[in-house]
Amino acid sequence: NHMALNYRSIWISDVHLGTRSSRADNLLDFLNEVSTDKIYLVGDIVDLESMKVRPIFPEQHIRVVMELARLQREGTEVVFIPGNHDYQFRHVAGREIMGIPIELEAIHRTPSGQNLLVTHGDVLDGRIRRGTGLEKFGAAAYVCLREIDVVINRMRRGLGADYFSLSASIKSRLAGANEYIRRFESIAAGYAAERGFDGIVCGHIHRPCVRMIDNILYANDGDWVEHSTALAELQSGALELLEWQSEKVRVAA
Repeated sequence: NHMALNYRSIWISDVHLGTRSSRADNLLDFLNEVSTDKIYLVGDIVDLESMKVRPIFPEQHIRVVMELARLQREGTEVVFIPGNHDYQFRHVAGREIMGIPIELEAIHRTPSGQNLLVTHGDVLDGRIRRGTGLEKFGAAAYVCLREIDVVINRMRRGLGADYFSLSASIKSRLAGANEYIRRFESIAAGYAAERGFDGIVCGHIHRPCVRMIDNILYANDGDWVEHSTALAELQSGALELLEWQSEKVRVAA
């Protein structure tokens, strides 16, 4: 039973607290079900960009922040690596917020001695954009699709229908989005190799994935807007994607 497992590390990103599309309740349930020695918060935890436009921060969102601070106080090592939606925290890298250290990036050492670069992933945007119109498409389409998602789900909730991610289904059909994702993954692996790492763990594109690309481990922990996923490292060093689905944690296929 996976519930009883104590993970060595868990990576979580793209929670987008402060937006209506954040699944804060799912994340709270997830955090209650798993135990881990270390949590990496890999960016876009609080969507400060969105809050400039529409400042909301419901009670469930506050509870996520309080729960992370509590875990840190009670012995789980928590590290926060800001992303592009909470980049303002990069200005205070090296300091702590509610006892949680803020770092621009981290180096994670696996039990077998491999070094993985942990970074949100927006540092790669310039390289992905080079010579293409992809990034403009990518970023705008994601925001737009996420907004549509929220509206449709509000309607569906009114009808009592289950949550259904329209944006995930549209995106999977959008050749441009898929090309953007493939490009992101290979550029991320290349970036890690260039810097001498054995692999990279990131978020940013809301697409969970663990695979080898040219002998480099590429791992993306997904998000808590569409997929409700996290990346977990077992005590053995094996990595698996976890998803919160139907009120329980399961290992994503």
